[in-house]
Amino acid sequence: MFKVGKSNSIPNLRKKEPLFDLRAINVQSCMVMLFIAGVLIFSILFVAGAPNSNYPAGF
Repeated sequence: MFKVGKSNSIPNLRKKEPLFDLRAINVQSCMVMLFIAGVLIFSILFVAGAPNSNYPAGF
């Protein structure tokens, strides 16, 4: 038969591993990815901030 009440389960008190293990991160690959992302963002901002070619140079 099925129980009608809640089951009193014992909580798991074992040490849990963290979600992000900082020891497994390679710093060199992170720096390469940050450099590439920085170049991409800088190039997008440079193109967006350039004057529009539809206007004459005097404007």
